[in-house]
Amino acid sequence: MQALERSFISNDWITIVFVACLALIVLVKVAYETRFIDFTELLINEKYLLKANKEIKFQDPFNLILFVAQLLSVSLFIQIALTHFGIAVEISPVLLYIRIALVYVVFIALKFFIERMMGVLFSGEHVLSSYQFQKLSYRSFFALILLPVNALFVYGINPSLILIKIIIGVFVLFNLISLFNTLRKYEKLIYFNLFYFILYLCALEIAPYFILYKVFSMGVN
Repeated sequence: MQALERSFISNDWITIVFVACLALIVLVKVAYETRFIDFTELLINEKYLLKANKEIKFQDPFNLILFVAQLLSVSLFIQIALTHFGIAVEISPVLLYIRIALVYVVFIALKFFIERMMGVLFSGEHVLSSYQFQKLSYRSFFALILLPVNALFVYGINPSLILIKIIIGVFVLFNLISLFNTLRKYEKLIYFNLFYFILYLCALEIAPYFILYKVFSMGVN
């Protein structure tokens, strides 16, 4: 009888990612209990945004821990989506995940510093700082919601293309909420600088994600 080769893909490294995310969440909840409770109510009220410091400081442990959890969770979702649809299958899952995480960090960092430069150039540092803080908060909140979804995809069901697009749509929705809050808060200032605001939206909010979406769509098709 001829032996049949059986392929087995270990999910041990993914389990480690989940444990790391949960450990970070527990850590931030224990260390900053009141602030974390306000953060979890982000979609219900704006208490967290009103009480927190509007100036983004990556050295702030609370923001830093949540950003690391966001990095791990979002990168895992992207890795699951790419692997499921047969993109970059020649790369080992662990290596693909590391590359995605590095690209994600570089993308966010470059976007952040370019936005800062535009804020200084057009004297809109205060508005842009507030907007960046809101985006960071909503993305971290989205990453926490994404964590059980990732677990379901890894240990339960195989995600369909429709489901992946729905999750991407939710991510876009979170960004639109932060944009709407900024519009509502700085309505008059934006009105008098409408040209620069539209330029910012097209160059740094719409174009980068549209390019990423087209690349992903071509890879799937």
